[in-house]
Amino acid sequence: MSQSHHPEDGLSARPNDENVHNDVVSPNPDVFSYFMLAAPCERKRHGRFTVDAGMSYVLVVVTLLIQAMLLYCVYDKVIGKNTSWQKGILNTGRDWNLIDASNRQGCNDGGSLCTFSDGIYSCAPPSVQLMGHWDELDLNKDGVWTQDEVHEARDSLKCKYAVDPLEVFGVLITLLKERSKLIYLHPNVVNGSAIDKAYFTYIMGDVAMCGYRNQDMCPNLLKRGYFDAPLTNVSVPRVGTTIADALRYCHDLLDEGGLCERLLPSTYSTWKIESVEECGEPKYKKFVYTDRSDGDIKSMLAVDYEARQDYEMSKTLIFKAYKWCIVFMWILLICSRLREVEKCAAWVWGLPPASAEDELDDQESELQWKKTAGSSSARSKSPRRLKKAISVVHSDHDHVRFISNNHRIALCLVIVWRTVMLLTLFDVGLYFLGRQTQYIDLLLDGVALMFIIEVAEVLYAMVFRQDVKSSWQEREPLKLTKFGLSRLGARPDVEDAVFLVVVMVLTTLFMVYYSYAIVEPIYDSLQCACLGEGKNCHEATRFSRTFWDNYWTNDVPASIKRISGLKDDSLPVAMVQGAGRRAANLLKHKQHMHLGSFVR
Repeated sequence: MSQSHHPEDGLSARPNDENVHNDVVSPNPDVFSYFMLAAPCERKRHGRFTVDAGMSYVLVVVTLLIQAMLLYCVYDKVIGKNTSWQKGILNTGRDWNLIDASNRQGCNDGGSLCTFSDGIYSCAPPSVQLMGHWDELDLNKDGVWTQDEVHEARDSLKCKYAVDPLEVFGVLITLLKERSKLIYLHPNVVNGSAIDKAYFTYIMGDVAMCGYRNQDMCPNLLKRGYFDAPLTNVSVPRVGTTIADALRYCHDLLDEGGLCERLLPSTYSTWKIESVEECGEPKYKKFVYTDRSDGDIKSMLAVDYEARQDYEMSKTLIFKAYKWCIVFMWILLICSRLREVEKCAAWVWGLPPASAEDELDDQESELQWKKTAGSSSARSKSPRRLKKAISVVHSDHDHVRFISNNHRIALCLVIVWRTVMLLTLFDVGLYFLGRQTQYIDLLLDGVALMFIIEVAEVLYAMVFRQDVKSSWQEREPLKLTKFGLSRLGARPDVEDAVFLVVVMVLTTLFMVYYSYAIVEPIYDSLQCACLGEGKNCHEATRFSRTFWDNYWTNDVPASIKRISGLKDDSLPVAMVQGAGRRAANLLKHKQHMHLGSFVR
């Protein structure tokens, strides 16, 4: 048997009814829902503002304060810390950047491990970056970097690379002196006045090695084949001819207290410490390296880093699908709460203000209800008919036709505050979930965010006595006139479908945007900063396997040959200068003797 509903019974109508734009607000078990009607119902029932009505105000304030405090702590202590970490990794300098765009204008302050330019990341320490740009150092293009050129370009280079080129110039002189047993040092190098490009090329290998941070990377460099040329058929005395020699050369540079740490500027030590912290805990994997020249083998540990591995996992399809599900539930929860707030606003908007006559009518209705419920005639009816009669009167007793101005203002304030809180939670929650790169931690973060939302339900369940909760939840739904588009209002079934689709689209857009704006840049920068790898990494391209093969095979022998030529060229000059000094001294001596005889 079909059941029809009266237009006034508070139930939703079918799409083709005349009341298609109506909706209902159900009495939910939370303090916000209870707050809507507690005060007017208590005043109607008792003719005054009761303790229960006051408790509804108190619990709403407490709920909002608790949510605000939890939200602040999540944002400041978790998201703020994670954003600072991201800023320490990468400075893209783009307007869309969420990580750090503070250095788009002005000088580089060295606050980020990596910089981004033309789609390429550079994560080398500032001093290594500077030494990789000979064309910016040799201003007059004569093949010699002089002290005068250092002073001329000092301010601009310091601004661009966040390191003092004068200090770097001194570092190169010191590094060359460390290799004085292997190569000839020109007088200009000895006295620190100029560096020929041949010396710059020769020492560039040591400088590039310093960009690999610490001794853990030495096995990785062997595995990549960076020392294959010296270990096979190229004579490079500082590297040697065996695996042990190559490792010794690498460790001498990268160990704690090694050449790199001792000689490079303080910016290098700062970069080294920060990069180790940002890359996270090292992870090791065993591999066996075979020397191609003599077949010797050696077991070693290749290093990787936790932060890079986490972001690598977050790029996988299964993790993206997993995160999509959790983000979808979060957006769905927030949007559904916003719909509840919108219904509350529509209900408040539709109720007229209370007048003295209305209050008098309500008091008379209250007396009539009590009289009807307690009359002897009512008690003489059968239990079934008595229950029906009392329920009808009770429904009219709980019906709210108006609210006071004070309660309307309080409801409006709560609506505005809840809207702001939900929108803030929406934004913070997306950051909170987006930052996570672990399966279980992501799920726990979602539960933690939902707990902030559920504070209103927890306080309602724990504070109010059972009879109040039972009486409230047994109420009939409240009718209201809906806001929104007339066509969607006429089809609530279509409205629900559109709502679901919108939430799914928002989730997908967030995942795409967050992957593009955060995950991809952070992963590329971590891969570049931690391992010196990646197709978009400047150091991986600049110091690739091809570079090292060419460097050991061609650049080093050519630079040594050029340095030997500088030695031969400097001999005649030294001889002429020495002869000139001896002739001048002899002339001064004769003049002194002649002047002495004249005086006598």
